[in-house]
Amino acid sequence: MIFLAENNMYTYEELLDQVKHCGQAIIDNAESIIGDERYFLNVTVSFDIFRSKTQLPAININRNFIPELEIENIKVYKELKRGKRGK
Repeated sequence: MIFLAENNMYTYEELLDQVKHCGQAIIDNAESIIGDERYFLNVTVSFDIFRSKTQLPAININRNFIPELEIENIKVYKELKRGKRGK
């Protein structure tokens, strides 16, 4: 049984290669990872490496931004508020 389990596990070298491949994919896709949202807040990039050969590495991207209309409505509100004060 142990022999079968070892055959289903990535070797140390294979795991190192997976980390390197994830790093290169992050570099290659840096522009799309950051995105082009106008009111970008932050981005979190992580990746999962699994010991079992039944799973492949996966890169996780979490990007947060404020909807444009929220900011634009705040700008309009402030402009209107300033205009009323001036009258």
